[in-house]
Amino acid sequence: MAAIVQQGGVVFSLLGKSVFLFCLGFCTNPAFAAILTTSVPVSVEVISGCTITATPLVFGVYSPYAVISTKSISRLRILCTLNTPYNITLDQGNGISADTNLRTMSGPGTATICYTLSQNPTCTINWGNTIGVDTVFGKGSGIPKYLTIYGEIPAQQNVSTGSYSDVVNINIVF
Repeated sequence: MAAIVQQGGVVFSLLGKSVFLFCLGFCTNPAFAAILTTSVPVSVEVISGCTITATPLVFGVYSPYAVISTKSISRLRILCTLNTPYNITLDQGNGISADTNLRTMSGPGTATICYTLSQNPTCTINWGNTIGVDTVFGKGSGIPKYLTIYGEIPAQQNVSTGSYSDVVNINIVF
């Protein structure tokens, strides 16, 4: 058994096999006069927000003699803040005598061609601008959501040749 001798802050083994240094109250601690504490308030307000983009709805070529309607689609990309409720509305467009049930594209002179915009591929659910009736409701998830607008030109309209167009405003109400 080895005898241990302590002298100041140093311990020596009498057998000389190991030397340990440690403080026994002789080591000095840094002196602090005082400790002051404060805090910083941290806050943020998250506002509801949404963005929406749409691809063009292009019908291509329409034949007044075709017995079936001409269809096309537009894709919407919606991004809303988490848990933000929203409604997507489509107005009647700029066509003469248009409403949200039957829109019109303007062509050469005063010529028009009728079309519809729907929420489903069979074009049976109108997409309009009366919230709670014919708009699309959703709730933001913080990640993009994609919807489709289904367009249809009814068959066998007696129309003049030429290019027809319209502009429909898409609104996201949140």
